Amino acid sequence: MRRTGWLLLVCCLALAAAVGWVFQQQKAAQTKAAPKRPPSLPDGLQARADGGWVWTQTSGDKTIAEVKAKEFSQHSDPPRVDLKFVEVKVFHKDDSAYDLIQSDKAELRTEDGVMFADGEVNMTMGFKSDPEAKNRLVHIKTSGVTYSTQTGKVNTDRKAEFEFENSRGSAVGATYDPALRELQMHKDVDLAWTKGKKTMKIAAGALSYREQESKIYLKQWSRLTRETLTLNAGASVVTLAEGEIDLVEAENAKGEDKQPKRILEYAADHLVMRFADKNTINRIEGERNARLVNTSDAGRTTVTAQHVDMDFETPQGESVLKKALARGATTVESVPPKTATRIMRSDIVELAMKPGGEEIDTVVTQTPGEIEFLPKLATERYRKMNGERFWINYGPKNQLEKFRASKVTTLTKGKPAEKGKPVNPDSKTSSEDLLATFDPKTGDMSQLEQWTNFQYEEGDRRAKADHAKLQQATEHITLQGTARIWDPTGSTDAAVIELDQKTGDMVATDRVVSTRLPEKKTNKPKSSLIDSSETIQARAAKMTTQKQNTWIRYEGGAMLWQGADKVEAETITIDRKAQVLQASGKVFTQTRERPKAGAKGPVAQLFTLVRAPEMDYKDAEKVAYYRGGVSLIRGELKVKSEELRAWFTKDDPKTPQDEGNSLQRANADGKVDILQTAPDKTRTGKSDHAVYEVAESKVVLTGGTPVFTDSVQGTTRGQMITFFADNDRLLVDGAESEPTESRLKRKKKTK
Repeated sequence: MRRTGWLLLVCCLALAAAVGWVFQQQKAAQTKAAPKRPPSLPDGLQARADGGWVWTQTSGDKTIAEVKAKEFSQHSDPPRVDLKFVEVKVFHKDDSAYDLIQSDKAELRTEDGVMFADGEVNMTMGFKSDPEAKNRLVHIKTSGVTYSTQTGKVNTDRKAEFEFENSRGSAVGATYDPALRELQMHKDVDLAWTKGKKTMKIAAGALSYREQESKIYLKQWSRLTRETLTLNAGASVVTLAEGEIDLVEAENAKGEDKQPKRILEYAADHLVMRFADKNTINRIEGERNARLVNTSDAGRTTVTAQHVDMDFETPQGESVLKKALARGATTVESVPPKTATRIMRSDIVELAMKPGGEEIDTVVTQTPGEIEFLPKLATERYRKMNGERFWINYGPKNQLEKFRASKVTTLTKGKPAEKGKPVNPDSKTSSEDLLATFDPKTGDMSQLEQWTNFQYEEGDRRAKADHAKLQQATEHITLQGTARIWDPTGSTDAAVIELDQKTGDMVATDRVVSTRLPEKKTNKPKSSLIDSSETIQARAAKMTTQKQNTWIRYEGGAMLWQGADKVEAETITIDRKAQVLQASGKVFTQTRERPKAGAKGPVAQLFTLVRAPEMDYKDAEKVAYYRGGVSLIRGELKVKSEELRAWFTKDDPKTPQDEGNSLQRANADGKVDILQTAPDKTRTGKSDHAVYEVAESKVVLTGGTPVFTDSVQGTTRGQMITFFADNDRLLVDGAESEPTESRLKRKKKTK
């Protein structure tokens, strides 16, 4: 038993050894066949992959974002995933598009879902899911980009270069929000917008591009530049249409377009620029404190108003001003190189430019306004017009060509006083219509016409007419149609009145009627036929005045009268300085006999009537000289002769009552023929010379063998015969060689 127990022990050991050997052999075989054990991961590294990595963020059944990388490594402290050769797709809410972010290296923080790429990042926003849809892509190249997997926002504070909607530019700092599809450039924005051959450069303090609105918001400040065009403003908004700039709205804007031959400047608190094709401007609208300045060789025109709308033509891709409409307290100032500055004020003014936009074509006001002409030289006259409407046409080099106005009043300042010359008074006019024409070479006004209820005022002179015309070069005024001119000395009415403003000379024609008022008290002797102490009235076909109205001529059926006294002739000329009156052609004078001083009771009116071809009157001598065949009638007395001189009563300072134009004496010469008629007899006288003394009613006949015949007393001849018209007295002085001859008639016996 003892030997058997040892044998069992040996067998057990052998079996155990065999089993152990088999185990070792199998283990060795397994160990040999097993893969090599990988090296241990560094501390903090939880996982690593080199064969590609994909991470997807979803919300419900929609994919929000998808991150792909060729390499990734996951770390625990801080928890993050390092990615290499990364592509991130951020899907829009409606799944219509997605944005793509690419970077060689990025870091994803798993605790907040934020990915950061320190190196270069390329972003493309706006890939359409529909392959046939048109992509409106935004490309951004930058670094230091932060991407939030939760919001999809992309942000960087470093310099970024970008492209979108035909534009290319850069900025410092950028943010893109895919939910809003909004790209923000934080500062120092510089953008070039290219369409065709024209490039619009945009600079701003900050920029926000909202794709859904197709708008670019320029913040803090903005500047737009296109070749010759520059716009500086505060905040601005750029609206896009199919990849082109359609509209720019700018605050506190000032713009300038410098062309070789003109400079166009504009400004407003709020400015709107509307664009046509190829970045050309076709309209600018300025609101609040709007200003437009057009400068060229033809001068400078400045428009200020609350609102200014400018329309442009776009030939060959250039923006050329075509017209401008200004509204609200509008002022238009035109400064030509040489002529007077013009300032127009109205609520609404429209300007149209000539082709090329360098010169003004027309200016029209839609509301009442005024215009001032400011002279450049001290010798020129200041003018001002107020009217309901103005129409202005310009010639070459912005020179005025025509100026038309309705319901207008004008003011022209008198010329500056010259030494030794009287001061020129201001002149004023008014009318329903006005038309001024200008010299195209000098720009000076050449002619001014006013019609319908024309009124004129210059100093104490006044005028009115249906139509008035001023020839500026000669300062000649023509009044037509019911014309009238007057001053404190009198008035003139006629169908046509022509006035020389330089000299004051006047010519009135057709149905002339004039009135000369009594002169102020003067020491000059009073005149008989042109008594300055009484109102003088006249009528003629034509009237001419010269030498400050001291020389007057009436022509064509002229008649001059003072009360019952009058002078008629084809032509009457008055020289007040020389105190001479001349009349010719069918002369007729009528003078009244004034009562003697101290006369009591009613006195019969007695007139002296004279007719002759010609007459001269000298006031200093109180003598009227008639010639060419004269006829005088005074009461019952008639005198005919070839010539006649009539003396009128001179004023006597001691006489309390004016005896003025009473006939004192008349001398008749050449074929004198006197006739006196009375109810009971007729008396005649013939001689070569006769003197009529009015105070004594005495007639003296001399020369050529005077003959006196009394139908009752008979005929008397002698060298000098004197008879008295108021009685039967007769005086005869015979010559020594020729005795007096008298033939007396006996009275017939009465039964």
